Amino acid sequence: MRKILTLFLSLVLITLPFSIGLAEIAQGKDIYSSFRQLKAKQSENTDYCINCYDSPSSTAVIAIHGGAIELGTSELATVVASLANCDLYTFEGLKNSNNRILHITSTRFDEPEAVKLVARSEKTLSLHGCTGNDKTTYIGGLDSQLGKKIEKQLERAGFKVREAPARLAGKDSDNICNSNAIGKGVQLELTRALRESFFSDSGLTKSFYNYASALSAAL
Repeated sequence: MRKILTLFLSLVLITLPFSIGLAEIAQGKDIYSSFRQLKAKQSENTDYCINCYDSPSSTAVIAIHGGAIELGTSELATVVASLANCDLYTFEGLKNSNNRILHITSTRFDEPEAVKLVARSEKTLSLHGCTGNDKTTYIGGLDSQLGKKIEKQLERAGFKVREAPARLAGKDSDNICNSNAIGKGVQLELTRALRESFFSDSGLTKSFYNYASALSAAL
């Protein structure tokens, strides 16, 4: 896992100027309603890539809108999974532009590796990005117990946490974060301002590692 993390972060630093310099495309209706539809039109390892690490752990950290879809989420998921020694799944947009078309909403995200990994987990943390100029984390999902632990650790580390509004709440039983072995997980929505604070011209910031450490401690 450590070797995977090192390779991944090397790629992050290479693509950082491209990723952070771009504005995220406004939210809209998904082009694809299933992974099968997406796969028929988009090329793996050209338009998107999948990273999946299945450890002996019963905890999974996932970022299904990673890469250039929701910037910073796959980087964070990778580091948290490494610190917590748990399972990792990322689906990452690699396109030069218009990565928003790779977005499949959480209640319809059915990529087989993700589904299998999450189904075996008893703790599931799903990381997402949302708009917002305030450095805020919105906590949702059905696992309120784990959500409270995450809230406590993030606030202890100095981060602003709020209950997720209805549109970001992740309460649907079909949401992939809630499709685990216990039927409930946690969905975090990180504002763009917060995610941008995780990166600088020289790479990942202290804020990024503090945030990742807080999530790891909660898991």
